[in-house]
Amino acid sequence: MSNHVLSIIPAPHLDNLINRAKNDTTDLDTKSNELVFKLFKKLQVVEACGDDERRELWFAVERGSVEDFGDYEDYLEDGEVENRDEFNELWLAYYPDSVKWYRLVSLVHSNDKYRTIFVDGKQVIEIDERYEDDDGEKEDYTVDRSELLNCLLSAVDNCIESLRAGTYNNFVSENLPHKKRVGKIRGEDFWHIFPESKDDYLKNITPDEVKLFTELIKEQTKDSPNERLPEMTAAKFFDCCRLGYEANNYDGVGEMTSKELYYRHADGRDEGLKNVVEDSVEDFVQWFHDKNRYGGHPWEVCRGGNSTHISLYVDVDERGWWLSLAGSSWGRSVETVKFYLALVKCNIPIYLLHGKEIAAMLTGQDWIGIVPEGVLPRYCDSYFPDEKKILQFMNLPEEKTEDFIAATEWYSVDEVRLAK
Repeated sequence: MSNHVLSIIPAPHLDNLINRAKNDTTDLDTKSNELVFKLFKKLQVVEACGDDERRELWFAVERGSVEDFGDYEDYLEDGEVENRDEFNELWLAYYPDSVKWYRLVSLVHSNDKYRTIFVDGKQVIEIDERYEDDDGEKEDYTVDRSELLNCLLSAVDNCIESLRAGTYNNFVSENLPHKKRVGKIRGEDFWHIFPESKDDYLKNITPDEVKLFTELIKEQTKDSPNERLPEMTAAKFFDCCRLGYEANNYDGVGEMTSKELYYRHADGRDEGLKNVVEDSVEDFVQWFHDKNRYGGHPWEVCRGGNSTHISLYVDVDERGWWLSLAGSSWGRSVETVKFYLALVKCNIPIYLLHGKEIAAMLTGQDWIGIVPEGVLPRYCDSYFPDEKKILQFMNLPEEKTEDFIAATEWYSVDEVRLAK
């Protein structure tokens, strides 16, 4: 393993270089610029693995000693530790393994006028020649990134040497830590390891409700419900929202009108819905088809973040009106299910987006996507292109890690090849 691990710089020092560079990718000085183009020239030996001449390489660096981590006296003076034992514990918390792994990604586009380097998801180098200052000159301020670039050159040289020797891919596959990998785990296996998570997730829904929901979703038709409403008004829409609010015991239920509840719990950017005459079919139709109506969120009936709100859409075709419900995030899915059941109970034509996936989540038959550390576990579908819709993502947990690793199906690491 030692032949593949860099010892030219300890990991804490490299991390410092990376963190300084990620906060300032302005113009490089002459020496650094020369090293950048030398680095990209070396990378041409590696076969591109995506658009914009994307190339990826994994490399490992020795952790180093506790002295490489920092100065004990500085940490003591700053109050971060109270003794050497705590200092050692802090070092091992940041660097628990004897080596630390990094992923280098290079991109080139716009006829070689734009080049960039990422290390562990952090942009550390950017060369952009697509635009110039008005006077055609670069800014006077430049930075020296030669130390970082020399480290990256050594890493690339080591990877290329291993590729030529035929040992790189096996080394990465056998030694890359699971926290840097992609995998998937069944919901029921996750619950077996963390039973409290199941209890917390299902605390507001009964087994009978889960059973009824899963049976209904099995029968759900594609894209829209079979039935239609002959007409729609603002009042009817507000009343449908109220059914969902009541099912989930939202604030104001029993005290407010349907419209008042909507404005208590919805996003608020209603595109003028508040001004529509509530009982007027004509007024609602005119508002609904108004092409100048845009930019708001009238259907976000339970406000939240980009991926954590619940929406109730109104749809219409030649047969009539119906509603579509969306809210598949882990933290809102039970609310969405209770909302859906309330509408079904009142014979409202309703279609639930990702209904089968939500049903699988409620019964532990879903897949949870495991993404590498440093990746925010949200909008990670691109890591699972061959899977059906995955609704939950997470990083490798720090507790019960070995049990979790054993229960997870891990994807193979993409192989790297030399360019032909």
